[in-house]
Amino acid sequence: MKQVPTGIKGLDEILSGGFPFPSVVLVAGEPGSGKTTFGLQTLFNAAAKGERGIYITGISEPIDQIQAMMSNFSFYDPETVKSGMVKFLDIGEVLFTDGPSTALDLVTNIVLKEDIKRIVIDPITTIAFAFNDPKLYRKFLHDFFVTLKSLEVLTILVAEFSPELITQPESFMVDGVIFMYLQNIENPLVFKPGIQIRKMRGVEHTRDILRLGFTKDGIRIL
Repeated sequence: MKQVPTGIKGLDEILSGGFPFPSVVLVAGEPGSGKTTFGLQTLFNAAAKGERGIYITGISEPIDQIQAMMSNFSFYDPETVKSGMVKFLDIGEVLFTDGPSTALDLVTNIVLKEDIKRIVIDPITTIAFAFNDPKLYRKFLHDFFVTLKSLEVLTILVAEFSPELITQPESFMVDGVIFMYLQNIENPLVFKPGIQIRKMRGVEHTRDILRLGFTKDGIRIL
């Protein structure tokens, strides 16, 4: 099985080489746990090695605000954005005006045209708002994931839910599930970030909750 580097210091060792490729990996967690940083760090580190990536958002912070926040990290390189190695795309208007299928076609066309190898969708949970029937949402996810893997890309889905909601349909349908935490186990007044790999198909890994550090270079496992 082919694996590709995650771009997160310490995570490749835990995953015995990195993310399976192609695959769809869910990164879920509470607000402030580092999900967006995780996704963009993987994109920019892959771009530095020659892999084109795209960051796709729906109903979330404006793209210029996300870029401004990420500019505090050393991995964020404006020249990488200018050159098109990492693209930013807001599909919110297309998603809710023309429907999820049109949004999927838009993403597919860009991936093929630009030779994209990595995708971050942040957050995937907003797409569920476009569906009145949970069964139709699950069917869309199935078609979406099959399409993404057929395009030979690594896709990271950022989800806004806590570990207690592991029964969300996204969790069962993806190849990997990573949870990001803010825990106050040692001190009730101090919340420390953590990460746990709940699932990664075809990869041997620990399921322990590991401590995360946030530095100027991004996220790293302590």
